[in-house]
Amino acid sequence: MYPVCTPARASLQTGVYPCRHGMQNNIYQPGCVVHELTDSPRLLSRQLVANGYSAGHTGKWHLGFGSAAHNDPWYEDESHDVEGSLNVVDYPNFYRVGSSLPTDLGYEGDNFPGHGGGGHSYKQYQDYLQANDLSHILKDPNSSTTEVISPKESTIDYFLTEPAIHFIDRFNRRERPFFFGLHFWGPHGPAYVPSKYYERYRNMNLEPWPSFYEDQEDKPMIHNMKRSVGEWESYEQKIKYTFAYSEFIDDEIGRLIEKLKDDGIYDNSYIIMSCDHGDSLGCHDVLSDKGFHMYEETTHIPLIIKLPKCVECKSQVDELVNTTDIYSTILDMAGVSTDLHERDGRSLLPLMKGEEVKDWTDCVVTEFTGLGYSACSQRMIRIGDYKYVFNAGDKEELYHLKRDPYELKNLSREVEFAKLITEMRHRLYEWLKAHNDKFSNDFRTYIQAMQNEREVM
Repeated sequence: MYPVCTPARASLQTGVYPCRHGMQNNIYQPGCVVHELTDSPRLLSRQLVANGYSAGHTGKWHLGFGSAAHNDPWYEDESHDVEGSLNVVDYPNFYRVGSSLPTDLGYEGDNFPGHGGGGHSYKQYQDYLQANDLSHILKDPNSSTTEVISPKESTIDYFLTEPAIHFIDRFNRRERPFFFGLHFWGPHGPAYVPSKYYERYRNMNLEPWPSFYEDQEDKPMIHNMKRSVGEWESYEQKIKYTFAYSEFIDDEIGRLIEKLKDDGIYDNSYIIMSCDHGDSLGCHDVLSDKGFHMYEETTHIPLIIKLPKCVECKSQVDELVNTTDIYSTILDMAGVSTDLHERDGRSLLPLMKGEEVKDWTDCVVTEFTGLGYSACSQRMIRIGDYKYVFNAGDKEELYHLKRDPYELKNLSREVEFAKLITEMRHRLYEWLKAHNDKFSNDFRTYIQAMQNEREVM
């Protein structure tokens, strides 16, 4: 839906697309209209509490600095000069004095303002290390992918699981249901991995991605914004650390699940596992990070949902879904009425239970407006096995994901697909209009220009 942290996270909390909630880049960067998540009765936290739930949150937030920003080490870093930006740009006063951290918006738990850069600089984590006589020691402190040679209890990931267990204990003693969100920074870099987990991958030889040495002749130039250099061997090392880090986080999630089982509440619990975006990891001729492209590596994210033991469900749902559907699903699980939980998304529960849903959407749209200090308008629509990508000022893209799962062949210039391209453009335009995406006006101009070009030809 949007392969960047802030926009995706805001959609989870609001249930609406980035073009509507306004957080269209990471906060305090160009293209982002709203920089602090605005309080509203429709927020996920507010709706849960209003429906009788305890609601908790710990870990990465990235939806504002709030009034606590001045006490945060990330805020004081000159490379993220928020106060300087506020003095130059005429932001509303809310961004100076308002607070939009989890505990200001109905959650109980921890506040980690801003992005956090992996979470290691926060006072809560440093206090945890000191209280438990721990040190976080890296094999190579100058690398963003390295082994943790201190105990795994010294990692940020183990630390985050601890407050989750603490708050679940507290909530479980109350006579009402609860929701808790545990948001790891990883496996987003930096990938600091306990040696035990890296050992499995240390001597493993990985084959290059099918797209690693891809010819870029028919691909958009905008992708070069995130193009790196290097041979497979250099990226293979990073990928090994990412795999090992993912396995470590899986074990931390397992530790939390064991806690639910020990407390006798696992069988009656809903559990959702997902993420905000993927990572390029060298795909398509050594792309890095995310953004400026719409390849599956960053836009197609995992989603695993566990239902209570007493509920029969399908093992897999094939319909197209997005992050706003997760918002609706959580609130549906909590018993919130349909008129309140359906905003831009819909609950996945009927699909999971195998119920017939005749009017489920046949398409999904992904937005992109920018990343960091570079703005760029992109929109992608997927209908069935076809994916169409509009890149403002650059080449269009069309892929058939079943025949070409690695998106190696851009079909947009093939004569036999001219009619399909026109249809995909119009479907995307209708979606933009229906969801009040202001980009629809510019996109309509583009469609008309392309139509005129075809008529001249």
